[in-house]
Amino acid sequence: MVDQVDDVVWRTVFPHPGDEDAAALYFRSTGARTTRHVILLDPGAELSLATYFGAFPAGYWRHSTGLSEVRLELEVSGRADIVVRRSAADGRVTDVASLPSSTGAVGVDVGVADDDGWIWLEAVATDAGAELRDIVWRSPASVRRGMTATVAITTFDREADCLSLLERFASDSSWERFVDHIIVVDQGTRPVAAAAGFERVEAMLGDRLRVVRQANLGGSGGFSRGMVDAVEETDSPFVLLLDDDVRLEPESIARLLSFAARTRESTIVGAHMLSLVDRTRLHSFGERISRRGFWWGPVDPALSAIDLAVHTVDNTPALSRRMDVDFNGWWMCLLPAHLIRGSGASLPFFIKWDDAEVGLRASAQGVSTVTLPGAALWHMPWTAKDDGLDWQAYFQLRNRIVTALLYGGRAVLAHSLAQDINHVLCAQYGSARVRNTALRDVLSGPAHLDPVLFAGPGRPGAILAGAGQRIIPADQAPQGAGRTPQRPVGLAATAGRVVRVIGHQLRSTRRPATATRLSRAQGKWWSIGLGDVAVVESSAAERVFVFRRDRTVARIELWAAIRLRVRLWWRWRRLARDYGAAASALASPAAWRARFAESDSRAP
Repeated sequence: MVDQVDDVVWRTVFPHPGDEDAAALYFRSTGARTTRHVILLDPGAELSLATYFGAFPAGYWRHSTGLSEVRLELEVSGRADIVVRRSAADGRVTDVASLPSSTGAVGVDVGVADDDGWIWLEAVATDAGAELRDIVWRSPASVRRGMTATVAITTFDREADCLSLLERFASDSSWERFVDHIIVVDQGTRPVAAAAGFERVEAMLGDRLRVVRQANLGGSGGFSRGMVDAVEETDSPFVLLLDDDVRLEPESIARLLSFAARTRESTIVGAHMLSLVDRTRLHSFGERISRRGFWWGPVDPALSAIDLAVHTVDNTPALSRRMDVDFNGWWMCLLPAHLIRGSGASLPFFIKWDDAEVGLRASAQGVSTVTLPGAALWHMPWTAKDDGLDWQAYFQLRNRIVTALLYGGRAVLAHSLAQDINHVLCAQYGSARVRNTALRDVLSGPAHLDPVLFAGPGRPGAILAGAGQRIIPADQAPQGAGRTPQRPVGLAATAGRVVRVIGHQLRSTRRPATATRLSRAQGKWWSIGLGDVAVVESSAAERVFVFRRDRTVARIELWAAIRLRVRLWWRWRRLARDYGAAASALASPAAWRARFAESDSRAP
């Protein structure tokens, strides 16, 4: 059935109150004041919407929806000279239309071609100034699917962040016609519903908001609860997954749904990630998985960590290329409800790789993923976390190997060994030990997944603590100021450093050893590997890791990592069959309902 809806496919907005420090993502001007849908230009002021949130990503729309024409409409008070421009996929910029001395209702039809990148508006106010309002892009095409979603948010002891996200919903009504319900799956020890200010937000959101309390089953369990509740208890055609610790651009919800509802084939549609600590910096334009090494990475390294205030859609050709992705992170991702009903929610991974596995599973069933430019939120960058040094290291490797068993090949074993070698050279024996535990669990078959899900972080955390790898207050760390090696530059210098590090690792440890204090950026193999005790900053303020070299432990953990991979190599095909046969049942809504019931029964 085809639904008839408003023909607005993309609405131009200006910074939400509180987002003024990210204004360069919305517009560039020599003199302007804005509200959410209005920009007032000073006399003679210039305006460009060749910005991340200001331009229309025509190439993506053309490819996925078949859009062949779009109409730009706006209201002008006063007078302004208006030009419509476009970029091609190779970055070339050309004029589409020129509308001098425009006033009143303004409209222009623009054809959309296969090699288009973005289309945007530029304007110059006359001497009297001008006000531009309600800038929209329209298409007469009807949607192919419903155009509403149930939002599923998972949270764990981030009640302030979660409440801030809910307040963003409560303070901006633009999402209301697109969102049926908001489900918050609270897995923390401090209930969100008990946080100061929650009652006020609850009253504003009304019966659209529902908070579900459950035991901590990680991101996979929390998001799966949101997915399963959404498809079983609502009629929403889509489920929008959102992290709790994000700053949302609410218009992104409308943009994702407008796009997803008009795609020619059922599609997962995700949003980009912007940096929460550097608001105009792009952190993820999209993700791909190397099928050989089976590791995810940026879809285009040239777009990794660029500043969108400097690298704009009219001067950065890479931004105009349409790029295919393998999955979208669940910081903000729109899933078709029928996909969840048909192929299930997440595998019981607890945390890490659950989003990637769902994307690969969907692709195998003919459902593609699109990461849509112009739809984004702000999130803490991955580089600000220590997930290779804490309990998450177990799930990172375990889930990577399981996903490779389902969709990849044996090469992941050799590629992942490099990380174990790095941990050993850095005296991070807890990480090496917990990763070896992950390999043993994979070898035991898919039956281990549920027990590990219920055990949560406790088991790998205990292994790390047993190996002495934990975060301590900086003032409790060994004092010392050993010489800090400089990072080697160039192939010859790197090879020389490798030889020196290996030579040092083969020597017995000096007693007493002098501690070397290192920043997070310095805490790498090329520095830690030349010392016996390293004090390395963690991502937590005023807290550090202390790594102590032990030649015997290093030998044991490295040999175990090699031996376990040899076993996995020989048993790969059988394990791939076992995990493949079990995957559908493990991800099913029925299996998750049983897990929720069991975890509830275990709660004190």
